Amino acid sequence: MWPPVCVESRRRGAGFALTAGGRTLTPPAFPASLDTGRLTLQPVDRALARALIGDRQRAAELAGGLLHRDFPDAILSTKLPAFAQRLDDAANPALGTTAPPDTGGWGLWLFFYKTERLVVGAASFNGPPTADGAVELGYQVVPAHRRRGLTIEGCRALIDWAFCDSRTLRIVADCAADNAASVRTLEKLGLNLAGARGDRLDWILARADWPGSL
Repeated sequence: MWPPVCVESRRRGAGFALTAGGRTLTPPAFPASLDTGRLTLQPVDRALARALIGDRQRAAELAGGLLHRDFPDAILSTKLPAFAQRLDDAANPALGTTAPPDTGGWGLWLFFYKTERLVVGAASFNGPPTADGAVELGYQVVPAHRRRGLTIEGCRALIDWAFCDSRTLRIVADCAADNAASVRTLEKLGLNLAGARGDRLDWILARADWPGSL
């Protein structure tokens, strides 16, 4: 059975279709939010990316709720300027064919916790599927909202969304070997240990192992 984000039909050459607001769309041009039981997942566009860097009040307005005081964390904060610049460059007609492609959902997504109307975390893809079909997943949830299953809930929805595109052949991720919480999270998401690189563990979920492929 297909996940809720997928329609039981396949467009020739365009991956699997999605429905949003009564319209049928196909990744990667899918900018709408995704809803799970407790979360609304919101893709970060240019305005929101810039606001997350230096204007928390504006970011809260765009996100539809307050940002948790611990969000974004130091790691995400260091990555936001480059992500925002990429979105700016993608929208800059002066760059012509040298402009990077718009992320179209293959970038950063916020985790908006409906119960508290609060952004408590995020997940991200490092871009659309590579030539060999790999999509890299990363995530973070503020410490006060961990151990509630929110990371798994949000990431599972994004994995389903990614696999709705027929170009996606596998989801990959990595974590520190001594990060027991991340190891458990990736295992619960269905990823399998693929190897180790020093103190890092590599993980993979192949399309054939995705429940939606059954």
